[in-house]
Amino acid sequence: MNRLPLRKIDLLVLGEFIPFFLMGVAAFTLLMVAVLLFRPMMNYITTYHLSVTQVGIFFILALPQTIAYTFPMAVLFATLLAFGRMSDSSEITALRAGGIGFFRIVLPALIFTWFVVLGTFILNETVAPQSTRTSKEFIQNAIIDKGISLEETNISYMDQDAGWLFAAASADGNIFYDVKWWDFSRPGNITLYTADEGVWMMGKWEFRNAHVIHLGIGNGNGIANNGDSGDPASENNEEDDFNHRGNVVRSMVSPTLEMEIARTPSDILSGENRDPDEMSLQELQVFLASAELSGRSENYLRKIQGTYSMKIATPFASIVFILLAAPLGLVPTRSSNTVGIGLAMLLVFAYYMLTTFSINIAERGILIPVIAAWLPNIVFLIAGIFLNARFHIRSA
Repeated sequence: MNRLPLRKIDLLVLGEFIPFFLMGVAAFTLLMVAVLLFRPMMNYITTYHLSVTQVGIFFILALPQTIAYTFPMAVLFATLLAFGRMSDSSEITALRAGGIGFFRIVLPALIFTWFVVLGTFILNETVAPQSTRTSKEFIQNAIIDKGISLEETNISYMDQDAGWLFAAASADGNIFYDVKWWDFSRPGNITLYTADEGVWMMGKWEFRNAHVIHLGIGNGNGIANNGDSGDPASENNEEDDFNHRGNVVRSMVSPTLEMEIARTPSDILSGENRDPDEMSLQELQVFLASAELSGRSENYLRKIQGTYSMKIATPFASIVFILLAAPLGLVPTRSSNTVGIGLAMLLVFAYYMLTTFSINIAERGILIPVIAAWLPNIVFLIAGIFLNARFHIRSA
């Protein structure tokens, strides 16, 4: 067979697949907006009295992250409806009668789906995190401009490049309570600052009732490698003690300390309040390191590890879905669109129910997070292989 008919097959399949894919993105985006965004948007208007324009800007900025969630579902939707329509109109029968195999018919949609997977990664790693962060900063600033105080709890913010970690039990406006600040910017030294309060005033941080602990990494003979500490506590008289590893431990107490932390309360709260699901892979690595240093529970750490693995596994659900749905869509049925829509919703529900179950048992330590993240793909891939083999046997 010459190349022209094959090109026509590609155009035929993509001409059916891409419109249904775009329709699926639109439909599932509306569904996700109704589930995830509608309630908080109404809350911003009714509770915080923000304008429709402000909420509209928030909505536009939050859309990229929402759209990224829909791509695997849209692929499943398009596969069932596109191949279902082609089968219902006997186009699949005609192609197979002309010697075109099952894999060759599905190939154009499969190649398109690989580009969808790539696009999902690009969207999740670049546009979505930045737009989501901007949307939260925008809405937070809009609420603060209304004179409303935002109280936060369990705050943690890490600046990996500068080499420090900030944590607090709670915050109300510019006052942070039960503050801890780890400074590990100098090799061989870790300095821990604790304070009852950390107050942002006059463009500076002030720690009140502060305790400072220097941990200089020793050589096991009581000789410190830290040298001059170069921090606000270095001007005070301090006595050295040694722990069982030979590390130098120095501590002091000060009523107030002025700290040079190059972040405002808004910076810390905007960064800390981000949902791990909305971070890029690199940001999740930093967030996980921050959570470990701040002493978060094992369950919480497993949850973050699971989220990291999920951000890698979920885009590949698009490939799994097309392998699963293609043989289902190629089976001739009456009212194929209705059946396809219903089947798509059922499979999406089953996939995310399995995802929720696997992540929950991973958080409890029953399953390794990376295995839990890939488990839904593995189960659906096995089902897809079985359906493809069954289709080949029946059509042989």
